[in-house]
Amino acid sequence: MRPNIETLDLRGLLCPLTWARTKYALSKLAAGGELKVIVDHRPAVPDIKRNAEEIGDEVLSTRETEEGVWEMVLRRCAR
Repeated sequence: MRPNIETLDLRGLLCPLTWARTKYALSKLAAGGELKVIVDHRPAVPDIKRNAEEIGDEVLSTRETEEGVWEMVLRRCAR
């Protein structure tokens, strides 16, 4: 059974605000919690992925859901 997935809609925001908001939302999750992040700023996708992995979290998926909109699912790891 998958855990509850929180959703963070960041459409309309640019880097580095997209990562700052993502990092804050991840910090509120328990270890193993998942966060779906929705962005429409293409540079935010590799930025969020790189930063999440650097702090030890896992990127479960990244996909373009419609033209110009990406959905990422991140998992908070224990730290």
